[in-house]
Amino acid sequence: MEKLQFNEQEVIQKYEELKSIHKVSKYFNVSITPIKRVLFNNEIFLSNRRYSFDKTFFDNIDSEEKAYWLGFIYADGYIRERKSGNSLEIKLAEKDISHLMLFKSHIKSTHKIMYGTNKVKYKGGISESKICQLAIYSYEIVESIKKQGVHTRKTFTIARPNIDDEFIRHFIRGYFDGDGSFSFNPSKFINKTQIVSASEEFRSFLIDELNKNDITINLYSQIKLQIQNRVDNLKFYNYIYKNATVYLERKKEKYEEFRNYYKYDN
Repeated sequence: MEKLQFNEQEVIQKYEELKSIHKVSKYFNVSITPIKRVLFNNEIFLSNRRYSFDKTFFDNIDSEEKAYWLGFIYADGYIRERKSGNSLEIKLAEKDISHLMLFKSHIKSTHKIMYGTNKVKYKGGISESKICQLAIYSYEIVESIKKQGVHTRKTFTIARPNIDDEFIRHFIRGYFDGDGSFSFNPSKFINKTQIVSASEEFRSFLIDELNKNDITINLYSQIKLQIQNRVDNLKFYNYIYKNATVYLERKKEKYEEFRNYYKYDN
């Protein structure tokens, strides 16, 4: 069996640059077999195309779009750091494919979106759901995102993002679109905003930030923050959506249903 005499990280980085196993094998002066083995072991799909994207997108969070997507990644994205290569990945329900495409357009990505099935075991058996996933293998973008507060195993340890106050509400909207929900059923007197986080420090940040904007949000069931009255739900809507251009449409539509029912016009 042919063995590589160099670091796998070098192979992955060179493949990201050349996007051809033949060119990579020629560069390292080996056959394509060990190159394929490295890429396969690291779950990298072979492609004849050279993917491109804006590697500096998250270097400086100075716009609505950057703050929003950082918040969304805090909730629904993750980074993987391995000796063989680092990646930024986002996995969504297939119904939200258009949102993943929007992210691609903002970071000028030509990467391919992959489709699959997510299986979750529970007491009664196995639940399956259709998913779509974007994986960007890049040391640079992972390092950039880490500087903004994202890290591996972030579920219990995320905190306030390293961004200016003027962009915080866009960040919160992004996080809400990833790990939040709004339930509205007037016949049952339900109008509830919920945001989930397992990080105590992050929950405290959200509570403080919303309280500063005269929005009352309370902690329920240890990891759930909830707004359960019409007035504060309207305030929350105005806070996250005022002049917003980036958001998950299906969640905003639910708030619009709530506003139209009660004839709110502000």
